[in-house]
Amino acid sequence: MRHEAVYKMFKDPPTEFGLIPFWFWNDDLNEEELVRQVRSFHEAGFGGIMPHARVGLSHRVGYLTDEFFRLVRVVVEEAARLGMKVILYDEGSYPSGSANGAVVAENPDYATRSIRMWDRMFEGPRQGFWRPNTGRAMKDRHVCTVLGLVLDDGSIDASTVRVLEPEGHTIFRIDIPEGRWKAMSVWDVASGGVIRGVFEESEDGHATAPPSGDILNPEAVACFLRLTHDRYFETLEPFFGDTIIAMFTDEPNVLGRGGSRRGQGKPYTPGFEDWIADRWGEDPRPWLPALWEDYGEETEAFRHRYSEAVYARLVETFYNAQSEWCAEHGIALTGHPAESNELSPLRLFQMPGQDMVWRYVEPDKLTAIDGIHSTAAKTATSGARLSNRRRILTEVCGAYGWQLSLDEVKWLFDWHLVRGNNLINPHAVFYSIRERRAWESEPDLAFHNIWWPYFKHIALYSRRLCWILSDGEHLCDVAILGDGNAVPWESAKELYQNQIDFLYLDDQAVSEAVIEDNRLAVGSQRYQVVIIEGLQELSQRASDKLDAFRKVGGTVVEFDGDIVDAVDRAIPRDLEIALPNPDLRHIHFKKDGLDLYLLVNEGETEIDGLVTLSVSGSIEIWDAMSGDRRDVAPDDLNIQLGRRESLILAVDSSSAPSETAQQSEWSTERIELAADWTSRFDGEDISTISVGDDWARVNGWELFSGCVSYSTEIAFPDADSFELDMGKVGEIAEVLVDGESVGCRMWAPHIVHLGSLSAGQHLIEVRVTNSMANEYEGMQLPSGLIGPVALIARRLE
Repeated sequence: MRHEAVYKMFKDPPTEFGLIPFWFWNDDLNEEELVRQVRSFHEAGFGGIMPHARVGLSHRVGYLTDEFFRLVRVVVEEAARLGMKVILYDEGSYPSGSANGAVVAENPDYATRSIRMWDRMFEGPRQGFWRPNTGRAMKDRHVCTVLGLVLDDGSIDASTVRVLEPEGHTIFRIDIPEGRWKAMSVWDVASGGVIRGVFEESEDGHATAPPSGDILNPEAVACFLRLTHDRYFETLEPFFGDTIIAMFTDEPNVLGRGGSRRGQGKPYTPGFEDWIADRWGEDPRPWLPALWEDYGEETEAFRHRYSEAVYARLVETFYNAQSEWCAEHGIALTGHPAESNELSPLRLFQMPGQDMVWRYVEPDKLTAIDGIHSTAAKTATSGARLSNRRRILTEVCGAYGWQLSLDEVKWLFDWHLVRGNNLINPHAVFYSIRERRAWESEPDLAFHNIWWPYFKHIALYSRRLCWILSDGEHLCDVAILGDGNAVPWESAKELYQNQIDFLYLDDQAVSEAVIEDNRLAVGSQRYQVVIIEGLQELSQRASDKLDAFRKVGGTVVEFDGDIVDAVDRAIPRDLEIALPNPDLRHIHFKKDGLDLYLLVNEGETEIDGLVTLSVSGSIEIWDAMSGDRRDVAPDDLNIQLGRRESLILAVDSSSAPSETAQQSEWSTERIELAADWTSRFDGEDISTISVGDDWARVNGWELFSGCVSYSTEIAFPDADSFELDMGKVGEIAEVLVDGESVGCRMWAPHIVHLGSLSAGQHLIEVRVTNSMANEYEGMQLPSGLIGPVALIARRLE
């Protein structure tokens, strides 16, 4: 059976599918300690590392210095020895394009630029002159000055706008008839943007923060690649394409951080108006003031058009240069754009990605399917499908705070995996949390976090699912067509809540699509339904393609707030649950002859219902957390998916379905454990904490983060199997029976299966680990074995 070979690989997938975290290099680095940390990551089941120079790096090591590259080579060699992969990071902190200020140090003209406007009102008739007082900056340059009639509502009459040519010394002749007129002068000025830098004194709020590079300027970008990428290749050439698999670029910002001058600055690079004129076939200068002024009903259209031009220039000069460099050197461009909902640039990434930071999405909140950040994971997957890319990266957990729990980590991983991401890039593991390093985009997900010993369970879980979701076919019939630089989310929300999978398309994707067998073929996908949402305009080529798609039976619908019925009329459901549940998510992936459905409970309560699939055959249910599996009959596919649970339905269409098995009858006895418990910390008995206490509310323990052990002897009755229900736990509980670990629960419900035990006395120990947020944030999150605790005895009738 196909099940056997695929399941065997699923149980222990190749290392390359493991986690590849940001590894913050944020202190005075020691070679031996770096090697020790690499080995620890390997022991935890990580697939690789991403060395990431970060705020706190020492001047002794420096950035892009000989010592820096020597240490990079040391860890790459160790990773290669261990069979791990390495992704390089292209900047000192972020955003990318500055080389920690070295680009601008080489040529000050390579600093990020912007345009700002100065204006003055004139009453006509009038003849005279005006010189805009733009300040004293020596490198400011005049772009254009225009004059327009002001209407009664304060807007500019676009039909009256004309460009003024300077008379000398940027003085402009004002010769106007009757009426109120406004002169508007647009200037190329320094944006003032910076990046965060790597040294303690180079954070972006500091006077010595590194200036950001002009990533709309191809010469500045070439300088950036020479200073960063070429140096990496010179140092590490033997490892490129094998151990080193990618270069990560991080949210490139055309203005730099803080570069909008209180919202007044607009993206620009010298000569941009000429580049736009060539692209548009018209001079944009008369309309540039419309970036600030109201020019009437066409104002928003122009602003959108200008924004599209900025994106196009960024793709041409920065993303394309990065992509070509990576392809030429045998690695992938990975990372992500500045915004969660940017799709179009991702077609240039050989390993598309997105990020999820700052608690943009959280469990039990609408943000999971509501708002622009809810699009991030699907945007990355969609970018990969446009260009048939194999791996899809997601940067996740960054700046979620020390209160981030493994409960939330599991939810976040599932949130991305069920949306098709298959390379998890945890943000981050810290070399050091010394002094204020502990609060730099925290938390540390590794050694300095008290739950590090348990992280390996989630690492294996994600490695299994990343393997499942790679090297196969994503079966998805529905596409959402939207603005490629700001994909929509409202129609997506409806589809999520009704178990209808989808991917995003942009105008270019539709324009380049092929009609095959009554489907719209785009990249790796073949769509039967296209939903249009949020598009300001559609190119003629894309419009013609959709018309052709309709003529062969394809469905094209405009989103109007109710899209599910239209989809259901067009195509049958791939997966359907008898009791509709808005928290059930799924993805259907075909791999090695098996149809694999990943189902995830994204909610807080159990999902229970009979599931019907569009495919038939023998079915197994696989558990990616435990690695267990069991047969199930298609007519008995009643799933119980608890909080924080997922499962895989593995369907072999070449094998006959199993017959419905007779269900075993079980009786259950619940035994409340009111026995005396002994509490210990660091091997010593403690009397101030007992079962039922929240130690974060006990005097002297309020700021304690660590592990407390609770033990007791219990008389077990005669039964076939047992479970320990620990009630409320803050936060992680590992259970030992007679000194042997039998399992742990990192999230509620805190119930651990104890297996079959003989009747009589057994020693039960529960080791509870709480949150780092108590020590580092004073949050007093619930801590301890709060209970009530009960033994569940189950007997086969």
